[in-house]
Amino acid sequence: MAKRSGKRKRSSKTAQTKIISLVCGLLVIAAIVIFGGAELEGTGSSNPLASQITDEHAFSVHVIDIGQGDAILLSKDDTYALIDAGETMSPSDRESRTAIFAYLDSLDIDRLEFLLITHQDYDHIGSAKDVLSTYDVGTFYDNGVEHTSATYEKLMTYISEENVTYSIVREGDQIESPWTDVTIEIISPPQDLIMTGSSPDINENSIVLNITYGEVSFILAGDAGEKAEEYIISTGTSIDAEILKAGHHGSSGSSTDAFLEAVSPNVIVMSVGADNDYGHPHLETLTRFAQYTENIYRTDLDGDVIITTDGSEYSVITENEHIAENILVSGNGVSV
Repeated sequence: MAKRSGKRKRSSKTAQTKIISLVCGLLVIAAIVIFGGAELEGTGSSNPLASQITDEHAFSVHVIDIGQGDAILLSKDDTYALIDAGETMSPSDRESRTAIFAYLDSLDIDRLEFLLITHQDYDHIGSAKDVLSTYDVGTFYDNGVEHTSATYEKLMTYISEENVTYSIVREGDQIESPWTDVTIEIISPPQDLIMTGSSPDINENSIVLNITYGEVSFILAGDAGEKAEEYIISTGTSIDAEILKAGHHGSSGSSTDAFLEAVSPNVIVMSVGADNDYGHPHLETLTRFAQYTENIYRTDLDGDVIITTDGSEYSVITENEHIAENILVSGNGVSV
């Protein structure tokens, strides 16, 4: 296991980073772990290295390795919520199809305060119906965009028949946070949606979240692309954040220079499948990321990635040993 830690950026956007990289043979989540390894400084860091976040009331964002798809667990004070419940399209990657459930069960989770799907693509909703039927889920959220896929129609039928509490959220809405000191804001899609021709664009209308605990903010971008990023910037909303879960698995159509400049992330995480058919992450995207930070993580190499914060400092733990020189290699094998 590798661990890195950081500290909230100052308003000047100069990263006040505290990074530590430590290696352990086995990932143990929310437990006492013995670390050992090399210490690395992050971009712009001049402060002493931070210690592991041990605050019992810390807030964590778990980017679960499910292959080519998204599933992000939020946790604090033994209370949980899930952003996306995707399933890999690859028939050869069957272990990833059960990864969400194995991960939640490893934490003895039986209730999720909410399940939010960012948009209707299979790699974000493929396991959503099973999550609803397996766990006690308080509220189901999505963007209200109609979709004719059999998976989405079955999901919505289940929600109706089982009387699952359902709410549509778009820009300007707030998720009712299960944690009084954590805010969860929706910054896209716009209320009137982003259209491609006469139809809403599925990826561009991804729900994008700005989650803040104390002085530390996370942007979770779903599969939002350039149009959504342009819209978010046009609203004038501050999206300066320490951690970015990059849009669309590191696709070149997301994470534009303008968006990255506005977010100014110190940590970037990509949810991406090994040897995927799309060449994710794309070389252009990795090149842009490298201009902003050295602290880049990807689930195909790092496995599960957990960012934990006490509201001031934050740390990153990876399931696998984090090998920095392997990160900036595209899905097609080209190095930055």
